[in-house]
Amino acid sequence: MPELIEQMYCSQQIVIPPKFPYILKRYCKAAIKTQPYDLLRWSYEYFNALAQHKPPPVKLRLEYPVYTTEGGLTRGCLKVLAQQLSTMEEVPLPVLKAAWRGFCLDNEELQRILCLCEVFQRKETVPFLHFVAVAAGLLTKTLTHTMVLLCETLTKEPDGGSAAIPVEHFLSMYVLLARMDASKDVKYIDGYREGFAPESAPESVSEIIKSTESPIEDQKLREISASKMGPEETAKKGMVAGRQMSTTSGEFIVQHVEREIMEKVNEQIDILPDPSLKKKKAKPEEVAMVRDILKNFIDDNMDVIVPEEEEVEEEELPIPTIINVYAVPGIGPTVDEHIIKDVEDYAAEVAMVQAELFMPRNIRHFMCPPLEKCIDDVPETPKKEEVPIGGAITD
Repeated sequence: MPELIEQMYCSQQIVIPPKFPYILKRYCKAAIKTQPYDLLRWSYEYFNALAQHKPPPVKLRLEYPVYTTEGGLTRGCLKVLAQQLSTMEEVPLPVLKAAWRGFCLDNEELQRILCLCEVFQRKETVPFLHFVAVAAGLLTKTLTHTMVLLCETLTKEPDGGSAAIPVEHFLSMYVLLARMDASKDVKYIDGYREGFAPESAPESVSEIIKSTESPIEDQKLREISASKMGPEETAKKGMVAGRQMSTTSGEFIVQHVEREIMEKVNEQIDILPDPSLKKKKAKPEEVAMVRDILKNFIDDNMDVIVPEEEEVEEEELPIPTIINVYAVPGIGPTVDEHIIKDVEDYAAEVAMVQAELFMPRNIRHFMCPPLEKCIDDVPETPKKEEVPIGGAITD
């Protein structure tokens, strides 16, 4: 029997596809160049892209040393993402998330980018140039270096070339970043910047912002107004402990029913024998009469004492999504409008003689105006005390 099984296994041959060695070789090279954080997940995204005839998430070359953000984004990843999404002016968020996931990047960092682009939980698409511009700002230290990186990322020229891009794209990205304030940490509530809820924002966002202030202030006002009123006025207006009683509350119903019962009892007491006769005990028929009166009154007013109302559940506000967006030095504070105007005029003038293109060397040119604010409060370096050296010594 063992010999028969051995013959069966030997007779079966494993057929290897002729392209398998070539595919394996390409996969190994791609993994070495990309250096993914999660090799298993990246491998799935790699072969899934090949099966769908899409560009795989592979860097063009090995990056060393690697300058990366907290979420894992690098310049090589950004360039490949730009190539994958460049065919769309408006990128659908599912497509963007799939491309982002292909490089095993942090999803929270993508949410921060979408918040800065003002599309998180507000729109289903994001402008391609806006996404690339904000993502590039995470990889640099100044706005000027961000614009240089954008030229190198979006150019169609080979490496080592002039890295030219259309001047229209350059100005569109520059104006977006120059008017954006990313100089400090800020929170975004359901995609809206903290302290800023426009009219187009959902009602839940505005209610969440107002709910932290109005109940406390209203309670204080009610307590102050109740303290200034006397007990009689408070009872007349149906107030208890400085608050207005509802007409459907248990306290209001009990007070109302108790007052009516006492009025009815007092009316019947007047009919009873005079208490001045000093009777020690009422007659049984008199007690039964009072009990019948109370029982009939309660039966007739049972719908008031225990009203049959449907319980209405209060709508709970949805839990907001809060995203902490940290300061982005590559974008920085807002730039003055006159600086933006100077840059636009300079870029338009230069592009006229460069086939409507703009490139990094134009940014480095001495005629180019500054792209951002200059820092005036630079600490002065202390002057060193000069020590005389040499010279004749005199008595």
